[in-house]
Amino acid sequence: MTRVPLPLIRLEKPLVECTDCGRCCTYVGVGINAPASPRHATDVLWYLYHENVYVYVDGEGEWSVHFEARCRNLGPDLRCGVYVDRPHICRTFDNRTCEANDPVHDTLTFREPAEFLDWLRERRPRLYAKIEKGFVPRALRPDRKATASTARIARRRAVARKARI
Repeated sequence: MTRVPLPLIRLEKPLVECTDCGRCCTYVGVGINAPASPRHATDVLWYLYHENVYVYVDGEGEWSVHFEARCRNLGPDLRCGVYVDRPHICRTFDNRTCEANDPVHDTLTFREPAEFLDWLRERRPRLYAKIEKGFVPRALRPDRKATASTARIARRRAVARKARI
C-alpha cells in the first residue's frame, strides 16, 4: 500500500476572549511626544525614573507612557463591573486587534532608564550627546559608571569649588 502525504490544514488560532485576558484593563496609556528633542528625550527619562511606569512605542512609531494600574471595575473573573455603562475609550477596544490576539512584533518597550539611554545612544547619538552632560546621571553613562571613589572625588571637587567662591 502506497502512502500519500496529505496537506496539513492550518487552523486559525482561536481569539483570546477579554474575559480570559483583561490585560488592557491593567494599565493606562497616554500618548507622548517622540524623543526628537532634548526636552522630549528627558521627559521619557523622567517617566522611567518612576516605578510601575514604562514607555511603549507601537508598530506605527507612536510613543506612549503606560502606568500600571488595574481598573477598579475589573472583577476577579476579568469581567467589567460597569460594562453596560463603560466609558467611550473602553468601547473602542476590540479583542480582534488587541495585543493578545494581534501582537505587533516591531514594538519597543522601555522599563528602565538605562534601556532608553542605550537605545538613544545607538539610534540618536547626536541627541544623546546633547543631553548626556546635563541630564544623564553619571551612574547611567556608559564610560563612567559611578563608583565610590569617583563619587568621593566629585564631592571633593564640589567642596573645593565652594571654598573658592
